[in-house]
Amino acid sequence: MAPTKLAFFILCHKAPRQVIRLIERLRDNGATFVIHVDKRTGAEVYQDLQTLSEQLPRQVFLCRERHRCYWGRFGIVSATLSCMREAIARQLAFDRAFLLSGQDYPIKSIGQIRAKLDQHPNTEFIESFLVDEPNRWTEAKGEHNAINRVLYWTLSFRSRHIQIKWRRRFPLGFRPHGGSMWWCLSRDCIAYVDSFVRQNPAYVRYFKTVFIPDESFFQSLLSNSPFRDRIVSDDLRYADWDNPNPLYPRTLDMDDAERLRASPKLFARKFDERSLALLDLIDREIALNP
Repeated sequence: MAPTKLAFFILCHKAPRQVIRLIERLRDNGATFVIHVDKRTGAEVYQDLQTLSEQLPRQVFLCRERHRCYWGRFGIVSATLSCMREAIARQLAFDRAFLLSGQDYPIKSIGQIRAKLDQHPNTEFIESFLVDEPNRWTEAKGEHNAINRVLYWTLSFRSRHIQIKWRRRFPLGFRPHGGSMWWCLSRDCIAYVDSFVRQNPAYVRYFKTVFIPDESFFQSLLSNSPFRDRIVSDDLRYADWDNPNPLYPRTLDMDDAERLRASPKLFARKFDERSLALLDLIDREIALNP
């Protein structure tokens, strides 16, 4: 059986050397990378990644359609959709695609990642839970509450969000779902999302006034789709929301090494310049595994 062909959609806005390190760790003959660089980002970030794309023209591709990605707003969904469209338009050959941030890093080898996916050939890995049933957002206050996120109007300007307590009807008769924005989906599933979005502009318009839409747009779409029975509610990602330093999720460092060793997840986040020693340790340990 031919090895699973992987694609990695990477959303980034800074630290191009870290993004390049991520790509080098994952790169093999069968992997392709589609990178969306936040439109707000300085030219030097884009240039470094464009140079890499020119050096690896069959593996690394930059989204030609770029968006401004403010937290909590629709730009992050638009950036993700741009990665999907770029992969489909370029007719890239892949079986499964991961959505990653530029601050993610694998904590398993590429062989172990493929083995995990091969064990679940018909699975869509995306955390997804019903918003209108008890879930981890139910007790949150204000706009972060599960129902408030998706059923009230949220108007945003840069980092400011104003919620209008006017409940509205969720589109297409769907039941709203939510979860982590990160996922691993099959090529067929990604093609379905791309086609659905083109055919249902009202669904897209609705989410432009949803709070943190990247944590409900894809969940709601897929959990009301023919792919719903293939979903396993797991984003395959290690993140520590309990021990911020000071931001959420925790920026990982050497104090987190043992927890990463023990984790069954495939990737972890988030990493930055304070994580270099930990990244070196991960590289050494990953290199020992096939």
